[in-house]
Amino acid sequence: MKNRSEKISKIVSIAASDERRHGVAAGKSRLDLEAHRARLGELHAYRHDYCATSQASMSINSAHWQDYQKFLQRLDQAVSSQRQIVRDSEQNLALHRQRWQEKRQRLDSLQKVLERYRDGEKVDADRQQQRVLDDLPVPGNPFADDLDS
Repeated sequence: MKNRSEKISKIVSIAASDERRHGVAAGKSRLDLEAHRARLGELHAYRHDYCATSQASMSINSAHWQDYQKFLQRLDQAVSSQRQIVRDSEQNLALHRQRWQEKRQRLDSLQKVLERYRDGEKVDADRQQQRVLDDLPVPGNPFADDLDS
């Protein structure tokens, strides 16, 4: 028959695997968020540079001005969309971190239970060994024969 520590050891192993999987997902979400923030920064920088170069050449006709305005609107829409993607990524990261922390806490609890079970089993094994040693006759003890009768 398996002892309790062997049984819970399998559960701890599964919980550790689950915790690692959620940790990896949280890490991927963090990397995704960083990439989305970088993209937003690039869009802001591009818009700033485009506005600066366009203002330097202010002698443009009305057709070019309309194209300029339309392009800025599309660029502003792209910035707005990217901001929303960043917000969504932040929420996704928060969710993944929360799930990972919950799995981590569960794993810690299970590991503590496993440690208590192993400690208890060691104490039981030590007691059993001591009982066996106590029952052995001591060589050279003149009273050993009296104990058997």
